[in-house]
Order: sequence, then C-alpha cells, then structure tokens
Amino acid sequence: MKYLFLALAGILSIHSSFSQFKTIAESAPFDEPEEGHAKLVLLRSGYSAFVFFNIKEGISVKLYDDHHRLHAEKEINSKFTDSKYKSVEAVFEINGDLVLFIAQRDEKKPMLYRMIIDGKSGNLKSEEKIAELDKTGRYKATRLGLRGQQFPDFYVRKDPAGDYYAVARFNNFDEDPNQRLEIISYGPDNKETARAFYHSPENRYENLRYIDMAVIGGQKVSVVAYAYNRVRRDHDGELVIANLDEGSHDVSLHELDFSRDLIVDGGITRYNPVSQSIILLAACRSEKNSNEYGTVLIFVNPFEQRVTNAFPVYPQRADAKSTELFGKKNHYTGMPQNMFVDHDGSFSIVFEEITGISSSSGGSYSELGHLAVMQFSPTGKETGTYFIPKNQLYYNGEVQSFYHSNREGSAVFLSAGNQYKSFAYLHGKYKSYILFNDIEKNGETVQKGKITRIMGVGECDGFYFLLNGDEVLLPRQYVFGKPDRGRDHNLAIFALSDYDRDRNIYCTLKLEKSGRSKQVKLVWMEPQ
Repeated sequence: MKYLFLALAGILSIHSSFSQFKTIAESAPFDEPEEGHAKLVLLRSGYSAFVFFNIKEGISVKLYDDHHRLHAEKEINSKFTDSKYKSVEAVFEINGDLVLFIAQRDEKKPMLYRMIIDGKSGNLKSEEKIAELDKTGRYKATRLGLRGQQFPDFYVRKDPAGDYYAVARFNNFDEDPNQRLEIISYGPDNKETARAFYHSPENRYENLRYIDMAVIGGQKVSVVAYAYNRVRRDHDGELVIANLDEGSHDVSLHELDFSRDLIVDGGITRYNPVSQSIILLAACRSEKNSNEYGTVLIFVNPFEQRVTNAFPVYPQRADAKSTELFGKKNHYTGMPQNMFVDHDGSFSIVFEEITGISSSSGGSYSELGHLAVMQFSPTGKETGTYFIPKNQLYYNGEVQSFYHSNREGSAVFLSAGNQYKSFAYLHGKYKSYILFNDIEKNGETVQKGKITRIMGVGECDGFYFLLNGDEVLLPRQYVFGKPDRGRDHNLAIFALSDYDRDRNIYCTLKLEKSGRSKQVKLVWMEPQ
C-alpha cells in the first residue's frame, strides 16, 4: 500500500452558449469585499442573500428577489461588534430565514451567538447567546497535562435534507471528563429538541478528540470522536459514536469495532440517507509520533452503533498520472479535504496536496497543490478517479487538514486575496464539476509536466473541470467564457458560492478586470 493510510439599472440578463455554465442574470456592481467574512445563500423562496461580515463595521445583508433584483440592503448592529476576536461558525437557511452563528473569543469566556435574519426583509429578528465555554489558557492546560490537546471550541452542523441542526460544545480541559462534550439539537423553529453531556463509559477514557458530527433529521445527532487516555500509551484509545436522540437528556455512547492499532487524528462524517449509514473518512496513523498518514473509509450504522465496513482509500490512478507528468519521484501526496454525498447514495472524495512553507521573514504560507477526485458507489466501490494539477500560494497562514470540509456551511475568510484561491466542488443536478481560478497557460504547460505557481490572481480566470469520462487528466474550460482581450480577466470567489439543486441555479461572486479597472457583481448561472 503506497499510502498509509448583472447593468447599472439593477439587473442584466445574459444568455451564453460558450460554456457548460449559462449565465442567466448578474447584479449591479458593488464594492469588492476585501476584509472580513462573506457568504452567499440561495433561499428556498427563490431569494438570494449575500452576507458580509466586516470585522470593524458589523454585518451587511443584500437580498435579491426571485427575479435576481436587489430587494433589500440592511446594516445590522449586533451585541458583539466590540470584540476583536470573532469567527463565523455557520450560515444557513432555517424555515425561510438566515441563521448565523458567530463565536466571540476575547479575555472573557468564549461565547457562541445565534442571529436570525428575516429571509424576506433582511431585518434582524433575534440575537442571543446560546453557548459559552470556560476560558482555558496555557497554564491550566499545562497543569492538567493537556498541552498539545484539541482546544475548546464550538461546532455547528445542519441536516442537509432539512431544517434540523445541532451545536457541540467541546472543552477537553474541563476537569470533569463527563463535562467535556455537550450536544444540543434544534428544530425548524430554532428551539431545543434535546441537550445532554457525553459520559465516559465506566470512566475508562479521560480525553476526547472531536472528529465530526452528523445531524440525521429530527431523529438523532451523531458525534464521532476518538476517546483515549493521556497517561497510558497512545494506542490505548477507541473510536466512539455519541448519539443524542430527539427529546433525550442522555447521550448514548458506544465503542465502535475499529482497529485499535490505528490512531484517528481527524476526519469527516456525512450521513448517507440511501444506505442509512454514516460515512467516516478518517486520517489515521499507526504510531504516536509518526508523520505518515493514510485514509480509511469507515461505514457506521448510527442506529445499531456499529461499523459495517472499513477499508483504506488512495487515488492510485491520480498517483500514476502525477508521476507520468511530473516525474517518478512526484507521487501523489494529497489528503482528503471534503466528501460529498449524491441523492442516489453515491459519493465523492476530493483530495488536495497541502505543503507548509516558512519564509525568511518568519511568516508562514501554504502551497495548495494538485487535486484528485475519487467517485464511489453507495457501497464504496470506486467508479472513477481524476487528477487535476494546480499550484496556489496561500498567504499568511497555514491551511489545516480538512479545511474545505470545516468551512462548508460557514463563511469564507477574506484576506490577502486568499479567497480567490483553493477550489470549489459543485455537485450539479446533471453533472459534477471542480472550479478554481488559474492562468490560461497552465492548461497547456501541464501536459509537459510544468505548472506555474499562482501567487497573485491578477492574471487569473475562472475555469471548470467536468468530472466525467474515463480519462484521468481532465480538460479545462472557462466558466465565464474567454475574455476578448488578453489584459481582461474574469474570476470568482468560488468558495462562497451556493447552489440550488431543485432550480439548478449556481450563484457566485464574479470579479471582472478590464485593464487596471475592476468591479464585482453577483452572477446567477445554470449548469448544463
């Protein structure tokens, strides 16, 4: 095994025939959001919401009606704008409204706020603190012998098929092991349906490593975690599932029958309603200090609390193409960053190579490298693999494992142009695509084993790759069509986009560059 594991009037309708993406409307141009967080949400009413979280000025909301015309524009004052340390944990639609979750972290306790914004008017309906955590500094972590452990945090997940959602309140530094994980579930009316703490079975495990959470309608919330002891050898751990059922005041915890020779350091969970199983994509290692990771696909029945199948996954065909193009030493080293489940139960995994880079000035960067996509049947049989070369430099920060999954349902951080980098996966009604910004010539030179690293995006355009066919290396096409002039470019912040599968409408923020001038607008498209 190679790997261990819109016009100024307000709207302009356009119909184009040069792309798999037919542009149906664009908004009037507006100022480019450059610092803060942003998110697009296509509401079931046909309205579209563009939410911009400005770090200094608060929250602004643009609402567009079902004809893609600007309907309302609101500035929202909130209780937490004085805090310098806040993050957007989640943004999604619940019962026709926008629901925002914002975590505030300062000298006081970390707190999680929930804001509900009217989906028709853009007015703030309610704002309240729904969770908080004890502040834990380095001293307490050292005293408890927990340095290097997962820090306290909030996690928010929504049922992709409905309006139920859940919040996990995780604090591995609480002195009581049975107070370290609390699960809170909510219904479509934003009221609690259940709340309970995890309890260690017979107090066998002192610590938890939160992995991910799946909301299964109103039935249950399932948290998958790795339970272990810090005083014994690292292998003394167990993969566990913690279920909170509707109306319950207790969390039922079960050890999963998974290899005790593997340490699970992170992962992604997705509930597959067709197979009625949770698919866990886990990053595993076999030794405590080993830097060699492999990926294991684990199928868990959350109703019977047991593993039904497990096997390692690695994009072998992408590896073969990588060495063919870039040389025998350039084996594919990407780790999974996200997983997507289709309506028929089939699913796809997207891998990406990420390399940390340290500069002479002491800064840190990440190189976002080649992608690989593996497609599977509902039972886990590989049905296709694709290799998509790219090279982008992410400034002033290190990209963490599973970052693409972690930002799903949340807002995109806007800083140093990084928002125009990375990739987006679109599982359309008829076809699936990978989209990202790149320079034109990389589509040609990659055939010769050469690729230019993207540092600035001034010369980039948006491209898509259709995930179809037997060829491993896919051709690229312009998302917005090839510009008429060489100095003109059209790119997008694909990471904040949203897709309405029922209407087959994809919406993103488009940046148009004409020489030295530029403008941004929302664009609604129909994937063919």
